[in-house]
Amino acid sequence: MSTFTVYCHGTGFNRIKGSSSDELVAWFHNHNDGVEAQLAGGAVTRGDYMINEGPGHSGNGVVQPQQVNPMTGSAKQNLSLKKWVSGPSFADHARGNTGGPQKAAKLRGVISGQGWDENTQRTVNLIQDLKFDKGMPIDRVNLVGWSRGAVTCMRIANLMYEVFKDEVSCNIFAVDPVAGADAGEEMLDTQVLQSNVERYVGILAMHEMRSTFKPQDWSRVRAPATTAIFLPMPGVHNAQVMVKTPADAAYITRNLACGLLRDWGTPINAVPYGHLSTTQDMCIAYARLVLTLSEHKSYETKGLMGRVMGGTTSLRRRDFAKHSRMDTYTRGGKESYWVNEHHRACFAAAFPDVYECIFESMGSGEMALTAQSRFSTFFGVVSASAPLRHSLALKGLLMEESPTQFMIGVGAGRYSNQVRRLWPDQFPLHA
Repeated sequence: MSTFTVYCHGTGFNRIKGSSSDELVAWFHNHNDGVEAQLAGGAVTRGDYMINEGPGHSGNGVVQPQQVNPMTGSAKQNLSLKKWVSGPSFADHARGNTGGPQKAAKLRGVISGQGWDENTQRTVNLIQDLKFDKGMPIDRVNLVGWSRGAVTCMRIANLMYEVFKDEVSCNIFAVDPVAGADAGEEMLDTQVLQSNVERYVGILAMHEMRSTFKPQDWSRVRAPATTAIFLPMPGVHNAQVMVKTPADAAYITRNLACGLLRDWGTPINAVPYGHLSTTQDMCIAYARLVLTLSEHKSYETKGLMGRVMGGTTSLRRRDFAKHSRMDTYTRGGKESYWVNEHHRACFAAAFPDVYECIFESMGSGEMALTAQSRFSTFFGVVSASAPLRHSLALKGLLMEESPTQFMIGVGAGRYSNQVRRLWPDQFPLHA
């Protein structure tokens, strides 16, 4: 298949700020082999990927997206007085002639997302040009985004469905998809994954509590024909795309994204956070997250702007991550050992026999874990990894009797709830 990749920055970010902040979307477009396709002066240049700047971004010499005609790539021009009075015609809309430069474009972008319409239109226009005018045999489009950029990925996929139906398939990696205000409830194309979207992986920040930052989660999204999964991840809105607190949330998210994008056909030329090169490495990173999930104060939204936008003064979880709803996303719900279904899949792949014993067995009682026992390999790993050892003990699944012997609970981690979507077997677990 011939793959084209689209990168969508979130509100307030563009390629320059994203690169200087070592943000996930920028890291991937900076490590995508090939050249960037561009639309400027009415002409499209061939390329392997494209970049959409986020609404209300910080400038850095980059034009706000709503100031650019999405059909030509040129600066928007003021309408004639007659057009200004009567409004642009259908033909004007088709040519992107909808009015001149917006005043207070940055503020409008931050508050209402102005510019994401242009990003959506420009992307599909560029792909059509590459496919039909330039003869590029694009039949798969991968989309990567964070925040409003993640929701923009969904909007692009919906518009692509209108144009291509299932002729061009899409895969989406979305980090904390937040539409802003009531857009995620009012706009249909922020809620539906059409049949052209083959795979969707959404990361949900568990501890982002600003009232204007409601995510597009299973309470809002419908995906009847898509292999889709949402993965809760500790931290606030940016903790999965930049190394914040807890750091492992960003390490896991980016390494997993690399594995998925490569599997989906995007040529990423480096591996982020290569210390997560095996499922065992992933399990240890998740173990550190389990240990920090005691509602750590450092996860709070602290900044003044964050408070203004609805942040809380005490740490809580988003609605999806509370007791009553977490079991939609994770086997065992909030109190289980699992952070998310990717975590469970990594453990099952790294330690299959131990996983069956603790988490799937219908038996009960305890089993000794020693260097001579049936699970001697796991004993060695647990002995060498304090996070793994302590996280299992925290959840009552392992007890240390001595440095040379632990006890594990047979069937102690068997959870009866059925999650909405399991980790798909065909998805890679790491880069």
